[in-house]
Amino acid sequence: MIQVVTDMGSSRIAVMAAEVLEGRQVRVLSVESKPSKGVRYGFVEQPSKVAYDIGELVRQLQNSARLPEARQLCVSLNAKTMKQVPLRVTRSLGFGRTVTAPLVDGMLEECYTKFNQPEVAVYDVIPLCYELDGTRMDDPVGRKGNELRGTYHIIVGNASIREELGRVFERTAAIKPYDYMPLGVEALSAALLDDGEREAGVALVNLGDTTTTLAVYAQGALQQLLVVPLGGRHITHDIQELGISEANAERLKRLTGVALKRLVTSPKRVNVPAVEEGTADVQVRTDFLATIIEMRLAEMMDPIFKALEQSPFPLEAGIVLAGGGAKLDGVADFMEEYTGLPVRFGDHSPRLSDGTDERYADPAYAQLVGTALLLHDYLAENPAPPKPEPPKPAKNNKRGWREKIKGVVIDLFSDDQYLKNEENKDGKRPE
Repeated sequence: MIQVVTDMGSSRIAVMAAEVLEGRQVRVLSVESKPSKGVRYGFVEQPSKVAYDIGELVRQLQNSARLPEARQLCVSLNAKTMKQVPLRVTRSLGFGRTVTAPLVDGMLEECYTKFNQPEVAVYDVIPLCYELDGTRMDDPVGRKGNELRGTYHIIVGNASIREELGRVFERTAAIKPYDYMPLGVEALSAALLDDGEREAGVALVNLGDTTTTLAVYAQGALQQLLVVPLGGRHITHDIQELGISEANAERLKRLTGVALKRLVTSPKRVNVPAVEEGTADVQVRTDFLATIIEMRLAEMMDPIFKALEQSPFPLEAGIVLAGGGAKLDGVADFMEEYTGLPVRFGDHSPRLSDGTDERYADPAYAQLVGTALLLHDYLAENPAPPKPEPPKPAKNNKRGWREKIKGVVIDLFSDDQYLKNEENKDGKRPE
């Protein structure tokens, strides 16, 4: 089954057509993307603009992937307002009763309704563990006890995230979203982490354009979520203050920027056109450029470093970097120096099938690939009900004149035979 998934990033929209093959290998057919002024910090600010962009991208995707028609797509959610809240739900079972699946499902459903605050919506509920009469376990179904307690992490965010998405798809009549909308960090986790890392403890850091996200996984589940409203674009704006255009500042950052000043062993001067016409080129020393980048990175990462220091979970698998900002030269060294943890770059290429174009191994596509994997799993666990059979055509009771005459002859013959039989009984015909 070919799936269409979308990532509404901090300033860009991308759509992907993909197929999940046997062994959960993803075959990417095509990707279309574009910057969008309708989204900011992963939040829809202009529904009509986003609706137009999605419609245009899906039409392009149908052509490039040779799809007959794309009617549904899966949206992964990213937004700076999202945060994690712990919650416990308890059920008294009575003496020695068996825990049933409907009871556990009811506890999960209660999490969605129990957290009730104005303008706040629940976007995901993550079961961490259960305790049956004080004994910790992952799955209590089928066990007997007196009291069951579930511990959950509730992912909440501004209710307008969902409301604005609804307004977007009200304007795309031919394209509708799936009810299932996974978190962006969960999609990244599906693409970049393995079960062993999620169990041992790992920090997934996504360096986006306008946001930086920390997701701590341990004991097989998402344990901590933090979104910082600062990203790679803020570094670019700091460089822009030197008197150059945003485009040249971004190019300078990508081509000569380094995340740590100490890594610049042979400083050079780079001439960049000034933003004001008729003004001499701006000379930028690479070591000074590295100082600007390192200072902004330290500010961006400070809340994340504090969260890692206070985390009760041992991060045996270290830090995994994701997002476009992870391409910055020296960023892994920066993270290792400031945290003391081992750092690696996220790589989703092992999730791609043989024959998939190698350009889709770029980190920018990791969240889309993970979204395709999660949607595949969701549809497998929640198959669509079978379509009702079309009604059978009604029988045509109208008969032609020949059939009508034939029927009359048969009826008359039957009546005549009846009369003969009755006459043979006493020699008289019945009245």
